[in-house]
Amino acid sequence: MARNQSDEKNFSIQIVNVKLMSNNRSGDDAYKQVISRIKNDKIHIPVYGENQHMILRTQFSTFVRVGEENIEVLYGKIAKYVIIDGDDWINLSNMEVENVDLPTNLFPNLKETSYFFIPRAHRFAFIHDQGFSAKNVHKFLSKAVDLVIEEDEQSEVIIEQSEDIFERIVNAEFVKKLLISISYSNADTGDEAYEFMDSQIRESEMKRLKLEATPNQNGDIKTNSFLIRGALKVAQSNGYVQATIVENNVRVKIDTNTHPRTIHTRCEEVSLLGFVVTKIINIFRPNNSHGN
Repeated sequence: MARNQSDEKNFSIQIVNVKLMSNNRSGDDAYKQVISRIKNDKIHIPVYGENQHMILRTQFSTFVRVGEENIEVLYGKIAKYVIIDGDDWINLSNMEVENVDLPTNLFPNLKETSYFFIPRAHRFAFIHDQGFSAKNVHKFLSKAVDLVIEEDEQSEVIIEQSEDIFERIVNAEFVKKLLISISYSNADTGDEAYEFMDSQIRESEMKRLKLEATPNQNGDIKTNSFLIRGALKVAQSNGYVQATIVENNVRVKIDTNTHPRTIHTRCEEVSLLGFVVTKIINIFRPNNSHGN
């Protein structure tokens, strides 16, 4: 039967990398435990001011066939709402100040979007929609994960950044300054330069490495060097870059964190979960690696 194109919609997917650093647990089950506990403990975090909070409202589990494996995914609705206190309300009928008894555990202005967490790749994907950006989902998860992990564990939550913004740095006329902040990946794969930089951070047992590069008397940092190329590759999923470049004789400052990777697709909503899981596995686990 031909697909009804009227049932298809445009979707924009953004991704956040959730990383757990632990001596006691690892792998798919560890990441599943972390995200499940955020939902089960009803962890809610202010993401804009103190009044707009974010929470995982629902959570379900299923498996998607990718290649020869069944990949588990946790999915549901991530919600945002407003917390209002009952003090100092104005009554316009008499112009008096009053306190209002608000209903317990009821909050207005609910907005929500769909999320998909793939433990195998420890990536949290969501539909980019009004009120749901990589910036505020990153803020929510950064604080929520810290609240549910053990005292002797550490975590990092990183916005997956656009390949285009890194290509813009690499292809600039001149690169005048680079600040690269990176940590090791959890089982991600890349080219030789990536593998070298990733392994060096891991073997040194560093949580984070910061490189500040300025040019010599020739005035241009060469981004095709093994060191810089590897660091830039790692930063795309495991850090960020702040750069000053020259384009068309104009100095431009770039912060890669403000350029999230966005995957666009058009499909029926019932097909979206399978698309997202397959896409993320193919990007971040092309060999269906069983690493951390």
